[in-house]
Amino acid sequence: MKRKILYLQFIVIIIIAITIFSNFSHSHEEKIVYSFLDNNSEYVLVEKNTINRITSYLYKDKDNNYISKIYNLDNEVAINDLIKEDKINLYENRIAELLALKYPKFVVEALLKEDVKRSYILKDNKLVIYFNNYTIEPNIEEVLYLTVNYNEIKDYLNFTVILDNIYENENGYNYTNNKKSVAFTFDDSPNLGKTNKILEYLNDNLAHATFFVVGEKALRHEDLVLSIKNMGNEVASHSYNHQNMGKMTEEEFINDYNLMNDIYKRLFQEDLQYLRPPYGIIKNSYLNLIPVSYILWSVDTNDWRYRNSEYLINYVLDNIKDGDIILFHDSYDSTVAAIEKLLPLLYSKGYQVMSVSELFKIKNIPIVNNKVYHKAIIDS
Repeated sequence: MKRKILYLQFIVIIIIAITIFSNFSHSHEEKIVYSFLDNNSEYVLVEKNTINRITSYLYKDKDNNYISKIYNLDNEVAINDLIKEDKINLYENRIAELLALKYPKFVVEALLKEDVKRSYILKDNKLVIYFNNYTIEPNIEEVLYLTVNYNEIKDYLNFTVILDNIYENENGYNYTNNKKSVAFTFDDSPNLGKTNKILEYLNDNLAHATFFVVGEKALRHEDLVLSIKNMGNEVASHSYNHQNMGKMTEEEFINDYNLMNDIYKRLFQEDLQYLRPPYGIIKNSYLNLIPVSYILWSVDTNDWRYRNSEYLINYVLDNIKDGDIILFHDSYDSTVAAIEKLLPLLYSKGYQVMSVSELFKIKNIPIVNNKVYHKAIIDS
């Protein structure tokens, strides 16, 4: 009987202890929430997470701005309180570097301004930063945020975190099926000075393109051709000396390919994949003579005729569609100026700009030798 009474007493004590702990935890959470909300029902809790003694709350207001609060036990803290005092500059530099991997330069510059507000949620193995109250031209209608794996900032933190063995940074070149995708292509390449600027603009906007090079030009500017490829872009053939392939004999056509392939193979240790015949002209009977795919276009800017950057910008914006291959020439200052403005504008409208290979890959369409392609669509 005594043993049964002792057992019941023990059970009662356990229940009381659990109740006290539960009430304490609940009251602690309520205290934190109401100290922030101040009874304002317009704020909605999005996420809450606790690491060790640190609890972070992420809220949204009625305008969909993110707002966060961080507590170390009962004390509200700022993000810099979680960073070693002598490492804050290094932490900020790393955030800037990671932003530059994910977003175009014009977005990064806007997000790094002092008046931009940041909100945070601390997860088990990463920190997520949301950005608010920024001004970006052209305007971006998407949630701007950065996911920072703790491996990237572990030496700067003054609290213990979980580290992943394998992780991958967010990266603007990791294209997604959730956005519209187009390929930029440049004929008559390379052109010293102009091609260099286009490469810079592509790099600044986390974009790629395919450059259809003329063999004689490539021989004069081999370093520039190498730069095209080394910066993540694509090099393809636009013939050896820009002759009309519709007027070539079979022997001349095959010889042109061999000349171009020799240049390409010497520079890149692989064979040519793509050919765009000058003027888009080729005899159907020649398509099977050489082991390449033929890449034409679905949007022709006629930039050689309309040498006006504003015209080119408006033409592309009015005519572009998902899956398009767009034809430019990197020979004209007006085209260079148009590319500088077009890339941010297309990004703001939800487009990803990429090379031909990347476009077909993201659309899951194989590119087959001896076939002609105008855009990345599946034939019905």
